[in-house]
Amino acid sequence: MKSASSFSSRNRAGRWPRRAMGRFFSRVLRSQRGAASIEFVIVAPMMIMMMLGFAEVYMYIRAVSVVEHTAFTLADSIGQMQTVINNASTSNSNNLGSIFNAATLLAQPYDLKGKGMVVVSSICDNSSGCTPVSAPTMAAGTPKLLWQAKAPWSGSTMASQNPAVTQTNALPSGWPFRNGDSAIVVEVYLAYNPFTMTANFWSDAPGTQIISRRVYVRPRLPQPLTLAAS
Repeated sequence: MKSASSFSSRNRAGRWPRRAMGRFFSRVLRSQRGAASIEFVIVAPMMIMMMLGFAEVYMYIRAVSVVEHTAFTLADSIGQMQTVINNASTSNSNNLGSIFNAATLLAQPYDLKGKGMVVVSSICDNSSGCTPVSAPTMAAGTPKLLWQAKAPWSGSTMASQNPAVTQTNALPSGWPFRNGDSAIVVEVYLAYNPFTMTANFWSDAPGTQIISRRVYVRPRLPQPLTLAAS
């Protein structure tokens, strides 16, 4: 018969390999967890920055789209008018106040009133005396700035941004302008910071940018758009 001591020594000898294998697999599991943790620490911030970057690009494209939509819609609406009234109220759709108020509504959710500017300009043919021509020709006209109006709230935050339409630069050189023609120009500006979410992570962020859109249209009626006194 085998003694109890021989059984005990055999059992101890059998347990040692199992314990060694357990410690080995434990180390492997711990090393995998550690590697996964390191990968997460490296990859997660990069993924978050990419997601924030995509969000900022989308928001910037959206802001540009809103500015363009505002300018085109205003130009199309004003082009159907014969006269604009120099009145800051919104009691009449032809009032400047109604036009500028419509711009702020079109630009939502962006604060065009606090961070933007709207300029409306009327262009006429100086060679015809800025009067309708009964028999227009294909001769080149001389564009002249008949009148220009800026939203009253534009000066506070956009004082450094000057409208591109001036007396000496009423229309682009390539824009067709014939004898007796007239035009309407709508300019919309918006101060926008496209990197509000990621600016703290890089020191060279450009900061606030000016998004602008200038739209040239011809009036529906064959005469220049006039500005009437209130």
